[in-house]
Amino acid sequence: MPASTDSSHSSVLPRELRNASVWEQGEVVEVRWSASTATHRLIAESGDGSLGISAIVLPLDEAFETRLDAARQFWRALNGRSPGGPVYGALPQQTRNRHILNLRAHDARRAAASYRMITEVLLSREPIVPREWRDHHLRHKIRAVLRRADRLVAGGYRDLLFYPHSRSQKTRR
Repeated sequence: MPASTDSSHSSVLPRELRNASVWEQGEVVEVRWSASTATHRLIAESGDGSLGISAIVLPLDEAFETRLDAARQFWRALNGRSPGGPVYGALPQQTRNRHILNLRAHDARRAAASYRMITEVLLSREPIVPREWRDHHLRHKIRAVLRRADRLVAGGYRDLLFYPHSRSQKTRR
């Protein structure tokens, strides 16, 4: 939103931000600001000709919480503060580790490794004797890992781009 003339609002002038690149295209101003902790990208409208920013407008869509967290981090950076906590929507460590395991198993299978070999390398601390493989508890686990990997490679990875939002969620009205 354009800068307010009201004294109760503070205004940010993009040109005064250190390490900021500013592009003007008519009434639209695009700013790329490299703060100490992150790079922020802003698009502002200057309907009254001023280049100050005094408000952030966030659409009430599925990504509202993500945008809200980005606005919070921007505000903290403007005031010289740390981002403050984990980024909203960051994958939990356990989920990241599971996806890494899925993709490593997928790569091994594409390299023609047997299920038993994949299991020994990724899930077992000791070799699995061939005669025990048929009833081994990790046999079922590696099959589940490879099923998840197949879903991930077949397009499920796109859900990671929208995490924590799901592409398959129905829009709430």
